[in-house]
Amino acid sequence: MTTTPTKPGVVWIKRTWNLRYNPFPSAGVARLGDPNMRENGLLFRPEVQQEKVDQSIDRFVLGAAYQGLKFGYLWSVGGGLGGDVRGYGKSSMLQYLVEGVNEDFGRSMLVGAGLDDADADEHPLVAVLSSFDMANARSLSAVFFEAARYACRFRVGDNPTLATRLYHRLVDRIGTSDHDKLVAAVNDVANNVLGRTLGPPIGEFVSLLCKGDQPAVGEFMESVKAGARARVGAANYLATFLLFAKAAGVAHVLLGCDQLEDFAATTTTKAKRAVEVERFRDYVLELQPMAEMLCCVVTLHPRAEQAIGEMWRLADLPNFAPDRAENESRVVVLEPIEDHERAKTLLLPYLEDARTAPAPDDEPFAPFTDDAIDMLLDRSNGKPRELLLKAYALIDHGASRNWDRIDSVRAAGVLDSLTAPDVEFASQPARVAGPAPTEDLWN
Repeated sequence: MTTTPTKPGVVWIKRTWNLRYNPFPSAGVARLGDPNMRENGLLFRPEVQQEKVDQSIDRFVLGAAYQGLKFGYLWSVGGGLGGDVRGYGKSSMLQYLVEGVNEDFGRSMLVGAGLDDADADEHPLVAVLSSFDMANARSLSAVFFEAARYACRFRVGDNPTLATRLYHRLVDRIGTSDHDKLVAAVNDVANNVLGRTLGPPIGEFVSLLCKGDQPAVGEFMESVKAGARARVGAANYLATFLLFAKAAGVAHVLLGCDQLEDFAATTTTKAKRAVEVERFRDYVLELQPMAEMLCCVVTLHPRAEQAIGEMWRLADLPNFAPDRAENESRVVVLEPIEDHERAKTLLLPYLEDARTAPAPDDEPFAPFTDDAIDMLLDRSNGKPRELLLKAYALIDHGASRNWDRIDSVRAAGVLDSLTAPDVEFASQPARVAGPAPTEDLWN
């Protein structure tokens, strides 16, 4: 029976369903550093795609620490060039790997993969995250700058930045917090680099890193003018940071490079793409300290492959085809979710983060019923992005009609009418109105 709504949808969400707001992202584009948890990708749970997470740790993290891996490829294939190949959670998984590595210099991941404590201590590593985008990072130099900025600015809650973690590790390794001695240790590492470099380390940057002053390091990175961040010399910020990491006893750095499809977009000229692909080879395979320390994991799908595949081959970079047996050690392909329990695992942290009161013990997914989640999974074709977008739509629609619960009968009509937008989901870099930020992720 249809009833006439008596309360506005927002009031229904807050007062009847005990949610602070619609728990799910409305646009499906995760934004690195966004203070709202539903938008920033930090609600990713590895159990949703556990096999793929394990593969990524095995191939990318262990590969970087032990196998000399220089390039890893995180794929979504979907329906091929003509199909919808976005929305499988590449960005979210990349952010999860980066943050997981930095939590304890990769130790938990290495031990969890089967190594013993001594092995994990022998090859500590850290990770940074960056992304091509059409606004700020359309060149590899800009991507490298953003990776260094991530190390110096990004943090989750009260946790320190990666730069601060490395400062404390450097102090422990050198046995003193004396600034001059720490700077000398970094400069000694730089002086021992014998191959081709981008030039000497950036002195002011080294000095600030060796003071361990987290706000000052962040302010320094923010002070670099927008134009300078895109020039070739901007890559030296990452090179300098790598020298700092090496002085702290970390020899391997994983660079998660997201949104390669933006770099491969048709709005980027073919000549520009060719130059930047050549720079991938120069920076990651030939120039120090990147060639010694860096492992670059990029996200890919067939449309990006079509745009840069030939250039990648001409630059003699490691093959990234997802269907070739010889590439297995450097490729992970994300696939649709097919299991009802995994769909629940995807949805649950969003609901829990938004609740103002605990859900009933027998209804942990309220206002959704189990059969509604089954229908969500089925109508989303197992794609995490679409599942979350459609969950958002059901909450919005159900609240506006003052439904007590969202079951499959009510959900069917709404889901049948939806067409998901062609945007990238990352449950990680559409604004939705919401409450005050729950966490400050940037200094």
